[in-house]
Amino acid sequence: MVAAGLLLALLRFEAPPYGDREAHLDRILAGKHFDLAGWWIEAMAAKLSYELIPTHEGMSDAEQAAFVQDYMHDVAEFKRLVGQIEAIYSDLKVGDAAAASAGLRAQRDALRARLNVRQAIVEAILQDQVQSVLREEGFAVAGQVMPPLRFRFTELPDLLVISRRDKIERIASRELAAGLTLEEKARLEEAVDRRFDVSSLVTPIGGLGAYPTMLPETSALHWVIGVIAHEWVHNYLIFTLSPVGLNFFSSAEARTINETAAVIVEREIRERVAQRYYPELSAALASDTQASAASDTNHKFDFRAEMRRTRERVDELLAQGRVEEAEAYMEQRRILFVQNGYLIRKLNQAYFAFHGAYNADPGGSPAAGKDPIGPAVQELRRRSPSLGAFLREIAAIRDFDDLQRRLQAGTRDATGKT
Repeated sequence: MVAAGLLLALLRFEAPPYGDREAHLDRILAGKHFDLAGWWIEAMAAKLSYELIPTHEGMSDAEQAAFVQDYMHDVAEFKRLVGQIEAIYSDLKVGDAAAASAGLRAQRDALRARLNVRQAIVEAILQDQVQSVLREEGFAVAGQVMPPLRFRFTELPDLLVISRRDKIERIASRELAAGLTLEEKARLEEAVDRRFDVSSLVTPIGGLGAYPTMLPETSALHWVIGVIAHEWVHNYLIFTLSPVGLNFFSSAEARTINETAAVIVEREIRERVAQRYYPELSAALASDTQASAASDTNHKFDFRAEMRRTRERVDELLAQGRVEEAEAYMEQRRILFVQNGYLIRKLNQAYFAFHGAYNADPGGSPAAGKDPIGPAVQELRRRSPSLGAFLREIAAIRDFDDLQRRLQAGTRDATGKT
């Protein structure tokens, strides 16, 4: 409980020390904050009530995997029904949408009830499957992974990200209540930008490293497995009092090291869990990846190359003090992306400050530009004897300079030079 309290305290405000800007920001966001404390109480109650009698432990591995896959199938069906109902209510030709959708709504509600009954069981199974790999990597004490992996399927908040205008640097962020309309998000961004002369963006997130961690309910099992591991990494780095965990909110370097390491762990654990418990899924995804790569090769518009070019040019313009020109350029580029099928609502400094922290792709992620931190973290993983050794070293790193010293020391050791 002490660790959970620490996580809540650290996650509640992703911003520099409280001051004038924070007080004004609170007023602008009044009534729009996400109630993390309330969510935590409800989530912990659900987790503890199930763990008193963990019914899944009587199932075999094959039965557990089948149970999860059946649940995911029903999640997909539930979302299909929701989409059909929304289409009826949006159709101007339908005079009585309530009557026209009555049958579908009854199916939706019955399926939702069945999903609710099984949710805690599915969460517990997936937790155990991911923890089986974490134990192999040395993260268990007396058989218990530390910190214990816990997550909850839930509706996620959006995230308000705030960056400086003259430099791509995230200076604050807040979790917002779920369900805000597009118009409300735009009004918040405009109010924040005008009041503080900053660049802001309200963006969806794929998970949140609270405790339990928060994941959206989706039928994409392969993706879910990865995000479970990803969010556990954030908990681990706080639990171990790692500098890159504790400084996540105050240091862009720490945040990039943290997020990049989490993506690396996510990808490796996802594959191992899939191969162990869902081999058919693993094989299907490998085939889909090859087909996607071939499709990308044949596509005339190279999103990754164009986004990297955009980030690098923006960095150049901002370094020269040409802020308005950089902002006009980003809007021109956004239109180009939209014209080529990439529906980016807003491309600004805050967009790059958020997406650029996830820099685990070979050669650097597109939104990160020439940032050297991600490639350095990738190099550390290549030199590490195991995934567990890599993450434990990440936990000991103080900052980017420290990461570089460790890589340089490793190079000297390998060459036999001092």
